[in-house]
Amino acid sequence: MRKLLSIVMAMLPAALWAQFAPAAGLPGSTAMHADSSAFVAWATGCTVERGLQNIAKPSLGVANFGEEALALGKPGGTMDVVSLGDGGVATLTFGSPIYNGDGPDFAVFENGFANAQHPDEYFLEIAFVEVSSDGENFFRFPAVCNVPYETQLNGSGTIVPTLIHNFASKYEAFYGTPFDLDEVEDNALLDKQRITHVRLIDVVGSIDHEYATYDSEGHIVNDPFPTPFGSSGFDLDAVGVIHDLAHNDVAENEANNVDLYPNPVSNRLQIKAEGLQSVELFNMVGQLVLTSKSESIDLSELEGGLYFVRVVCEGGLATKRIVKQ
Repeated sequence: MRKLLSIVMAMLPAALWAQFAPAAGLPGSTAMHADSSAFVAWATGCTVERGLQNIAKPSLGVANFGEEALALGKPGGTMDVVSLGDGGVATLTFGSPIYNGDGPDFAVFENGFANAQHPDEYFLEIAFVEVSSDGENFFRFPAVCNVPYETQLNGSGTIVPTLIHNFASKYEAFYGTPFDLDEVEDNALLDKQRITHVRLIDVVGSIDHEYATYDSEGHIVNDPFPTPFGSSGFDLDAVGVIHDLAHNDVAENEANNVDLYPNPVSNRLQIKAEGLQSVELFNMVGQLVLTSKSESIDLSELEGGLYFVRVVCEGGLATKRIVKQ
């Protein structure tokens, strides 16, 4: 049955599968340039578990191009990347948590580039994207790959961006692929308002069932394979944050009529909220520094600076900024 499905897919015109956002610069593209003002922060920590240069030939050893530090901060471009190798894993952390706001919440940058002979095709080495709010339990974005898999893309093969969705590396260098936390299935172990880790897992692009990986719909993911070099696999450049607790107001089931005063505040903060249930105070790097259930909170012992107050009440949740003098 799987063989028959592969043959049928290969016979269908490519246009039938072109259902996702196109390349950067084209109408409908979701690509985000590294200089976009939407980015308020960048990854501050990265650990990498390298995969093999060629999973079918372990004797070649693991990928070894680039250092973990190259994934921190803004994108550096084609050569300022860290290569994961076949099935390699990169786990990134941030100065403060990512939260689920309106639209995309973060974007992943790789070093893809256009095919000079076929401008609508790009050399992309793709990866799955997962998130966690505790560093232990990770949840994957539902990624879809409609690249036909009857014939293996070779190591220099190229992909039409409209055929892939929710994989890291959909766009060329300096253009990030955005991810919206709304698309991750809800789970009691995942707090979408406090994402602390983003994990990228290189897709082994082989169509050989012994090594193949599958998308969320059960399709074999066909991407350039093998790439038996030190720069094998997904090339991580950067992860940019769009919704960051330390830079934005959080709103989930936004509560109306929540008021904090005085602001700026010197000593005691007053909270006006119907049916107040809890109050949490976070510093600039997203650390929880105070909790309370009172409508009046003593802040006299806190250092001066910007803080974020999360109020839970009958009307929902609201997070507001205050300045401690």
